[in-house]
Amino acid sequence: MRRTWSVPLLGAAMLASFSIAACAKNDLTGSGGPLTPARNLAGTWKNAIPITVYYQTDFCSNRKETIGQADWLVTFVITKTSDPNTVNVSMSATSSNFVRTSSSCGNGSNGYVPNVWPTTLTGNVSSTSLVATQSTWGMTYDGSFTTDLMQGTWNHWECIVYCTGEYTETNAMKLIRQ
Repeated sequence: MRRTWSVPLLGAAMLASFSIAACAKNDLTGSGGPLTPARNLAGTWKNAIPITVYYQTDFCSNRKETIGQADWLVTFVITKTSDPNTVNVSMSATSSNFVRTSSSCGNGSNGYVPNVWPTTLTGNVSSTSLVATQSTWGMTYDGSFTTDLMQGTWNHWECIVYCTGEYTETNAMKLIRQ
């Protein structure tokens, strides 16, 4: 007895075999890791317009609360490493226009501890994405880039006796290659 195949059944069988072959190939090549960087990030990056940064602490209430805000001028000096997907980011910032916000700290000490600049972050690059961290101090920059523009979000939250840090709104940190 001769078996006949319907066109839809034959198509489904071929699709399944191609999918299995593709999965096996991906498993052998180790896909799922970082993608090749789309651009060379090495160089100096700065913001032209001050970035609003919000300061937080749990000093007064044992819960994270925003206690003020300031404008930051940020500089990233990015250098290559031997790994094309890893860069060093020397970050520095100057702040101005600090304004207290309403918090449980009132007008007393708010417990915020300023950062010491510069600090070095380790950046992981994948395609057009840069995630730079300094995990000991709970610092993270998470953003994306084009040839001469970079935008991302800053978060810092570290705890010693009490916790303190700062953050930006999503993609508020906009830097330009110098």
